[in-house]
Amino acid sequence: MAWAGVLGGLLVLPVLLLFAEAARHGTWPPVPVSAWTATSLAASALALGITVAGGTPLAWYLARLGGRGRLTAELVLSGPLLLPPLVLGLVLAYVLGPERFPHLGWDNTFAGLVVAEVYEAAPYYVFVAWAALGGVAPAYWDAAATLGFAPTRTLFQVALPLAAPELAVGAAMAWSRAMGAFGAPIVLSYHPMGLPVGIWVTLEEFGLSAALPLALLLVAVAWPLPLAALGWARRAAR
Repeated sequence: MAWAGVLGGLLVLPVLLLFAEAARHGTWPPVPVSAWTATSLAASALALGITVAGGTPLAWYLARLGGRGRLTAELVLSGPLLLPPLVLGLVLAYVLGPERFPHLGWDNTFAGLVVAEVYEAAPYYVFVAWAALGGVAPAYWDAAATLGFAPTRTLFQVALPLAAPELAVGAAMAWSRAMGAFGAPIVLSYHPMGLPVGIWVTLEEFGLSAALPLALLLVAVAWPLPLAALGWARRAAR
């Protein structure tokens, strides 16, 4: 238990230091903060919608796999998680940039930023949703089949309500990852600039004291949705 307390304290320490140092030494830099914030919120909201809309049925399909199919799916989905975000950005820039598809040219576009955030965030949601849907007791599926429910109806009327608290946690993780995405966006979509890339630019141009308030702003705008989702998941689980 002592080690758990130490580890928990170490995990919380950076956030506490950010609040303290931003209040003590932070200076607001002359940068387009509102534009960066709006870009991050819009891109992350769209990335979260794409992730949930596509990741939920994918997780449902994966939850029904077994044997080698399950192992293969785990290895494939682990790929984006194992790749450093910067390397993931390089791959996306090669695939979506003008060198590969001259008429597509998603580099340095809002669409490119959304794609970069989806690739960084989606695996987190899919793994959580996979575990949540896979944890629905087979008895519920059998009962739904006995009542004549089609698989899609069983998903929406039985499995999703039962797995909703865990899915909310997965969505909160995906949102946080999308809002904080840096490695892939800075390569694929340097412009339009979101808050994470803007913080790095501010650090390079104005120094640490100017970057600290923007880091605190990122935490402030990213936290409400995960906190609300986690609170709802806790109440629903009760």
